[in-house]
Amino acid sequence: MKFYKFTLIFALAILSFACSKEDGSDTNSSFKTSNFEASINPDDLVGEWNLSAMNADTSVDLNKDGTGDKNLLNESSCFNDMKIIFSQDKTFSTTNARLDFNGGTSNAEFVCVKNRIDFGTWDIEGTDLILHISIDGTIYTDRKALNYNTSTFAFDVSKAESNVYVTDPGDTSASKIRILALEYTRL
Repeated sequence: MKFYKFTLIFALAILSFACSKEDGSDTNSSFKTSNFEASINPDDLVGEWNLSAMNADTSVDLNKDGTGDKNLLNESSCFNDMKIIFSQDKTFSTTNARLDFNGGTSNAEFVCVKNRIDFGTWDIEGTDLILHISIDGTIYTDRKALNYNTSTFAFDVSKAESNVYVTDPGDTSASKIRILALEYTRL
């Protein structure tokens, strides 16, 4: 199941830690789906999008420099290559990354597992992005409400989804994260 969720979130791309469904209503979240009933035109998503922000609800110090940051991209280069390419024929490819806190020589350091590429099909229903991805012959479907404008799209990552990006033993600076908001910017 972790493999399935990892693939569907791009890293939807995408990354993560620990957050519950009810936490998604937090008014302090960086990104929210628009309150109006606008639809996204599928043609508007066609193209290449790079991960531009991965904001947590609390500061973390992944690089152990003594200073935390809410934007995990400022704490680790692990996620720098994350992107998604939406094609006109409604196929996509995504480059993903995740942190594993059970790595290193002592199995107590975090290591980056990056550059996994996955493929699938996509569509838009209203403001929801629908992804279909084949993993080992099984097709999985995921739906994400997007906050979209012409140069960015964003979505929140739940606790279950975040566990896909971070294997956290429960006593790291990342353990405090309850929600992530991911933003992608058009190239």
